[in-house]
Amino acid sequence: MTALDLALVFMLVAAAVSILTESLRVPYTTALVVAGLVIGNMHLAPPVPVTPEVLLTLLIPPLLFEGGLRLPPRHLRTYWGVIALLAVPGTVLTAVAVGAAAVAVFHLDWRSAVVLGSIIAATDPVSVQVLLREAGLGLRLGTVLDGEAVLNDGVAIILFMILGARTAVEPAGAVVRFLWLLCGGIAVGALVALATAYAMGRTRRPLVEALGSLIAALGALLAAGAVGASGVIAVVTAGVVFASQGIRHITDIGRETVSVIWDMIAFLANSILFLVIGLEVPAALLARYWTLIAVVVVAALAARWLIVYGAVAVGQTQTRLLPNAWRPVLVWGGLRGGVAIALALSVDAGFPGRDEIVAAAFGLVVFTLLVQALSVPYVMRRAGVLPAAHSRDA
Repeated sequence: MTALDLALVFMLVAAAVSILTESLRVPYTTALVVAGLVIGNMHLAPPVPVTPEVLLTLLIPPLLFEGGLRLPPRHLRTYWGVIALLAVPGTVLTAVAVGAAAVAVFHLDWRSAVVLGSIIAATDPVSVQVLLREAGLGLRLGTVLDGEAVLNDGVAIILFMILGARTAVEPAGAVVRFLWLLCGGIAVGALVALATAYAMGRTRRPLVEALGSLIAALGALLAAGAVGASGVIAVVTAGVVFASQGIRHITDIGRETVSVIWDMIAFLANSILFLVIGLEVPAALLARYWTLIAVVVVAALAARWLIVYGAVAVGQTQTRLLPNAWRPVLVWGGLRGGVAIALALSVDAGFPGRDEIVAAAFGLVVFTLLVQALSVPYVMRRAGVLPAAHSRDA
């Protein structure tokens, strides 16, 4: 099967699943994962070679930029404190909590356990963004959940890069590298987006304006890599800055063109990513390590509960606009997805406990996409967060 054949098959499956889910009223991403699981584990198609580089370079960065582009600047400014608490210390604490549980119950060595924790610590922005659209979450609550997912994705990747390195890094060196990857990525992404926005203010051609958004995304990724900063953080920052500074300088038709282009990019990347997740999950591996998967699921949910309730409690001192009804939705809406799969596949073959790490990461992703994603509407109803809030929050 050639690359063109494979591309056509992916598009046909994505279109068929999308049409089917419209009538069945099930989440599109969940249906794609199920389709991938069936196709992959029943060997209905030749194996699809997927490398971590493809996921982390071609699929996830465009989705992160699109996510940053969609974040409402007004709500982002209001809830930035809570988002930062959830995304940075929250991600680190989740990695430690999951790692400690894996050591205590399954007796993994500490390094392997913390690497596992870093892989699954962050909620996946792609999964969360689709959840926001399909579940009808309000804009204010959606901004907190989506903003956290977009930012903590980069934090988890940075942790994984440091902890999963072939040679151990000294604590002081790890802290310095973490800060540079994070802060350097923010600075690079902001500068690239501001420069692009300035240049786009000199043209009135919609297609050139839309091209500017593509330049901002790719330029941030490449510029961050050139200076050794986090490309993921740079792309996220570029999306947020371009949304607040670049969009207002372009024409109305240019804004519509940017929206249409990124909607199409997001749809194609989402479709490929979630289908690949299903294709890459080996059912036999999950069955072999089901006890570890259960431990990781419980530990991840417990850590998520503690961090969300703690961050929201602290955030109440910053703003009174954080209803208690949001808390269970924030806990249950912390989905994992393509980032965890990509990082798990990136673990070196000789790394201690690699099979356990891969199995636990895949198992948690399947649980969040097939159990949590499907039950979020129920949690919303029980919490009193109804889809009708979307119109009130806008």
